Amino acid sequence: MQYQNTFQQLEQPSQTFLSCHTYYGKTNDVFPRHCHSYYEISYIMEGRRFETLNNDRYEVNDNTLIFIPPLTIHNLQNISPVNDIVIQFSHKYLRNSSVLFDNRYVIKPPGKHIGIYKPDPSDDICRILKSIFDLCEVRKISTEKNQLSLIDNVRIDFSLNSLCLQLISCMLKEGLLRIEESSASYSDIENFDLLFREILANISNPINMQAACQIVGLSYSHFSRTFEKITGYHYTYFCNLLRIRYAEELLLSTSLSISEVAEAIGINTISYFTRLFKQINGITPSQYRRKYQAK
Repeated sequence: MQYQNTFQQLEQPSQTFLSCHTYYGKTNDVFPRHCHSYYEISYIMEGRRFETLNNDRYEVNDNTLIFIPPLTIHNLQNISPVNDIVIQFSHKYLRNSSVLFDNRYVIKPPGKHIGIYKPDPSDDICRILKSIFDLCEVRKISTEKNQLSLIDNVRIDFSLNSLCLQLISCMLKEGLLRIEESSASYSDIENFDLLFREILANISNPINMQAACQIVGLSYSHFSRTFEKITGYHYTYFCNLLRIRYAEELLLSTSLSISEVAEAIGINTISYFTRLFKQINGITPSQYRRKYQAK
């Protein structure tokens, strides 16, 4: 959600079910850690960046395809200028395309795969991605020059809709994705989306579990079970994880001292902050800054 609210004011998946755009990011650009109830596919045409998916940080570069399931904590930091495509789509986009894809099912990488791929430049996936990129660029340039008629806009929407479905279909065919019956339905995921936005908006003042239960309208025990089904984490650990992820952003993108970073996430004791940070990352905040901050 945060991605659309920041960059895609005219085309939000909550209204269109599909959002597809190209972006150019500068060196050292950082997009904050966040989660949303939408699926996301990012394809790096050119450039290098760090991509964080849940607990893990990866360096990715040209011709990298990244699939992000709903409610996955993720962010990016560009190492060099990056030219990429970002596709976001809702469950309803898939549901409207196949009556078989009901709320029991989710699409995700197979097994324990992280969802980062290097497609063969000669295969159908890269061909489709190139077509999506070209069409998005035509739309961007024509919109800036106010050259698109209603028919042109509708035609482009139809074409992008078809191409994105082809992309998902090819990824399923190639085994890069699979359809699973989830322990938590997509209705549960959507129900928790408001809570996730509230958590992200209150990083320095975490929402306690009782208040979280009220936001989603569930009993304490039902909430705890459903939350772990959706995220794989206990609620308290998940909130601490988001706080530390935000601290990482501040360490890499600002000159704040360690104590100031701790205060920004609502922790007033440096020793506790350092212990919590090391528990999640295996290194101290100072070591993390030295290791990952762009030179």
